[in-house]
Amino acid sequence: MGLIAGLGLLVIGLTGSALVFKHEIDLITSPELVKLPDSSKPRLSHDAFLFALQQQLPKHRVAGWGKAQEPGVCDAVYVIPVGKTEGKMMYVDPATGIPRNPDLDQNETFSDWLLKIHYSFLADHTGVFIVGLFGVMLFLLGCSGVYLYRGFWKTLFRLRLKKSARIFFSDFHKMVGITSTAFNLLLGFTGAWWNITHVLGDWIRPAPQPVIISVERHWSENVSIDAMVSAAQSRLPGYQANWITLPYTPQDHVMIFGSIKNQSPLRSAYGSIVLGDAKTGELISATPAGQSGFWSQVLDSFRPLHYGTFGGIPVKILWSLGGLTPAILAISGSLMWWKRKFR
Repeated sequence: MGLIAGLGLLVIGLTGSALVFKHEIDLITSPELVKLPDSSKPRLSHDAFLFALQQQLPKHRVAGWGKAQEPGVCDAVYVIPVGKTEGKMMYVDPATGIPRNPDLDQNETFSDWLLKIHYSFLADHTGVFIVGLFGVMLFLLGCSGVYLYRGFWKTLFRLRLKKSARIFFSDFHKMVGITSTAFNLLLGFTGAWWNITHVLGDWIRPAPQPVIISVERHWSENVSIDAMVSAAQSRLPGYQANWITLPYTPQDHVMIFGSIKNQSPLRSAYGSIVLGDAKTGELISATPAGQSGFWSQVLDSFRPLHYGTFGGIPVKILWSLGGLTPAILAISGSLMWWKRKFR
């Protein structure tokens, strides 16, 4: 199983290790897209932002809007061209509502490309499913490694440098594998869960998106996103709206995904969900992450645990180093097999 998964885990591990610092990579490689032109300017209100952006995009529907989670960077907005069913992300200045690059096809950063490789191997839904299977194999390899090296504490840090290459690689493989077992079990399970459930959901209950025929909004002219957010903050003190999904069809509602001030580090930025009536603007529900069901709370913790966003720079460095371990194990395991087979 290790040999089968080796190359895939090498790619997933290297890209994942880099993506821990996605924000920093974007500021270095694509400042013209993601960096705010003037960080001293206040952001527009939600309604003013959406109005200004739609004026800039007369042939695109604004479908979702993610407010920047890092200082000094633009918001990310999901827009769909008229005549299409799917769109792309666009980086927009929150102080003006003006896209940094109005060409939708020129809004992908280097780290966005790395992310596509990381979760889909650039192969759409088929790739997402294959990466999910690699996640399953990483989890199972961690379990089998714990069993094989169950007496690990006796020789955990032993590296027999003067012995054969096969013995050295065996010692090195064991040391890296055991010290990173919990990390790899976590990454394998969360990544596999996201990818496989996403693909299975589409296969079992397909929900094709409608073709966008106009930029006409599907919520009432009298409905204000600002009023919805304000009502959510009254119901959930400390609420911060971080992603807003606008109605695709007249039957849909406005969905706002956010966080609560001073929430647990293991809560994501999108776990507290508000549902608003697109016709009246009234709140249908407002559920903080801490009051959702047990499994919903577990799923919400997957994001900070998988990406290492819960402890600042020290945790990000640790997660970046941990992301290299599947690649190291893939290489050392393959070399062990090679030496054993052709010794």
